Amino acid sequence: MRKAGTVVLILAVAALFSWGQNLENAGIDYTTALQKKPGSERIAAFEAYIKNYPNPAQNVFTKLAYYWLTVDNYNSKHFDKAIRNGEKAVALGGMEAKLEAGLYLILGSSYGAGNNKDKALQWADKAVAFAQKNGIGDIAKQAQALKNELSGGGRKPARELTSLEKIGVLYNAKKYGEAIALYNSFGQNDKNDEKIFEIYARSLMKSGKLDAALNEFSDAYAKSKKGINAERLGNIYLAKAERDKKFLDNAIVYQLEAGLLYGKEKNGKRRDALMTNAKYWLYEKYDYNNKIKKYNASVKPVKAAPSNEKEISRLQFEYNKLERELARKYQDIEMPMYEQDKLDAIQAKINELKKGANAPANDPNAALAQELEKEKVRIEAEFKSLNDQARKRLGL
Repeated sequence: MRKAGTVVLILAVAALFSWGQNLENAGIDYTTALQKKPGSERIAAFEAYIKNYPNPAQNVFTKLAYYWLTVDNYNSKHFDKAIRNGEKAVALGGMEAKLEAGLYLILGSSYGAGNNKDKALQWADKAVAFAQKNGIGDIAKQAQALKNELSGGGRKPARELTSLEKIGVLYNAKKYGEAIALYNSFGQNDKNDEKIFEIYARSLMKSGKLDAALNEFSDAYAKSKKGINAERLGNIYLAKAERDKKFLDNAIVYQLEAGLLYGKEKNGKRRDALMTNAKYWLYEKYDYNNKIKKYNASVKPVKAAPSNEKEISRLQFEYNKLERELARKYQDIEMPMYEQDKLDAIQAKINELKKGANAPANDPNAALAQELEKEKVRIEAEFKSLNDQARKRLGL
C-alpha cells in the first residue's frame, strides 16, 4: 500500500481515539495485515487482527478484516471459511457498494462450489440486483452468468469465479495492490490472457507504479505490434511527463505509432484520435498551445480600413458616362488615343482604390502573429518528419 494510504489510516485512528487505549494502533495493524502476502499468510494476519480487535462497533477496520478473510479464503478454495466470513461481513454492513457487491458474488460462487444450489442462487440473485442498482456493471454481468449457470437444471456443476472475474472484482473495488498480487500468483496461461493482462497493467498505473507498467507494456509491444499496445505506452509516458516534460517525446512517438497501427487495423476512429493527440502534445512540448491562448487573449482590436466604395461608385459612373459619350461622338470614325487616355485614367483610379480597400490597416499584432505562424510551420514540419520516421520503423 502506498505511504499516503497509511497516513489516511493513521488519521482515522486518531479521529476515533476516544475508543480507548487498546485501539490506538488499530489502523496501523490493519495496514500491516493487508500488506501480507495474499493467501494463508494474510489469512493468519487478519484472524489475529480480529482476535485483537473483536468489536466492529468500535473499530471499522474489523469489518474490512472480515471482507479480506472472505476474499483470501475464497481464492484459496476454502469455501466454507469464505462463506462464514462473508456472511459475517455482510451482517456487519457499512461497506462500500463495490465491496458489498463483490461479497454477494463470492458467497454465491462459494455456495455453488459446495453444491448448495439454493443458497448459491439466493446470493447470485442478490449480487445481480445490488450491482445493477448501484451501477456496478462488471459484477452484475458476472453474477448473472453465475445465476444462469446455477439455473441450468443441474446439467452443469456450479463453478467458482474465473481468474478474469477474480481480478476484475478486485479492480472494481479499487484494490489495485491486491489485483497486482493476484496476477502475480496466476499461472502463465492466465498471465497471457489479454483481458487479465489489461486489468493488471491498469492496476499498475492506478497504483502509481509507472516504471513497472512501462516494462510490462514494452514487452507486450515487442511481442505484438498492435495499436492498443502502442497507445498504452503513450499513456504511460504521458503520466510520466506530468513530472518531467522530457517524456513527452516518447509519448508523441508511441501515439504516432498507435495511430499508424490502428490505420493498418482498419480502425479509423482510433487512428484519427491518436494522430490528433500526437500533434496536440507536440504543440504542447513547445508550449505553442499556451502561446496561442495568450495571443488570443491579449490581441488588440484593429481599426478597419476606411471604405472606398463610395468613391469607386462615383468614378465608375463617371467612366460609364464618358464611355457612352465617346461612343456617340465617334460612331463612324476611330476614336483618337487621347480620348482613350481619359478612360484609362479613370480606370486607373478605380483600380487603385480597390487595391487600397483590400489592404489591411496598420496591425500592431502582425509581428507576433507572423512569429507564431512561422513556429506553427516548423512544428508541422517536425510532425511530418516524426510521422515518416514512425512509418519507416513499422514498415508501412
